Amino acid sequence: MTNPTWSQVARRPKWIAGLFLALAVAAVFALLGQWQLERSFTEVEPEDLTQAPLVLIETEKPGAPLTVTAANKRVQAEIMLDTENVFIVANRLQRANDEVLSGYWVIANSRLLLEDGDSTASLSVGIGFTESLSVAEAARVELMESIQAQAFLNQTGRYLQTEGPEVIRDPTKAYLLESFSLAQLVNLYKGDNLNSLAGFMVLDAEPGFGLEPIVIAPPEPGTQVNWLTLFYALEWALFAGFAVFLWWRLVEDQRMREAQDRTSAEE
Repeated sequence: MTNPTWSQVARRPKWIAGLFLALAVAAVFALLGQWQLERSFTEVEPEDLTQAPLVLIETEKPGAPLTVTAANKRVQAEIMLDTENVFIVANRLQRANDEVLSGYWVIANSRLLLEDGDSTASLSVGIGFTESLSVAEAARVELMESIQAQAFLNQTGRYLQTEGPEVIRDPTKAYLLESFSLAQLVNLYKGDNLNSLAGFMVLDAEPGFGLEPIVIAPPEPGTQVNWLTLFYALEWALFAGFAVFLWWRLVEDQRMREAQDRTSAEE
């Protein structure tokens, strides 16, 4: 008696039903992959400089993740600077005409007035840029010692995503940070513990204190790729292929078992 071929085993009702099941699972994985693929590419439109800035508190909430709606967009917010919490961030690059300058940002915490007009949240802000650390340190001291009006002012600026924390290199200068990391700053801020927004705001206002305005270029028009989402889409495609491969492998295993059983019976 000859051994069954793979196609003979695959045509049995049991394995035909298994094929339909495998194809159904593969179709689900393919749909999930298509959904992820559609989210992998985002068209970035040219920024309309005549358009009014977004109202920050309409899209961003304390304790919630940063949204695509406000990320890297010009926004406006009612804030009051917290001059007790002023820091300097190193490793800042800024384009000036045809050259790129390396320097420092002076940053601070602020209280953001929320929609109810009474409660507040924490919003970190970038105030100004300088190439000189000594100028940044002098501006920090002057800002902390200045008498700021305790009032909420309408400020505009660009809302950006936080960076990863970096180790402070000089323990004697705990105010000198290597990155603009909210995860690090919330542990350094003194005073009331307020819920913080997930991003930070670079102010448009003229900073004074010997500092220059921080220049942040708007996003360039084109297509942005979310590589993590694209990787997930490829994963779903692999899962879809594996579902069909698994069915093939099970049929092949069945054929091999039957061939071995017949060989043993003949012996």
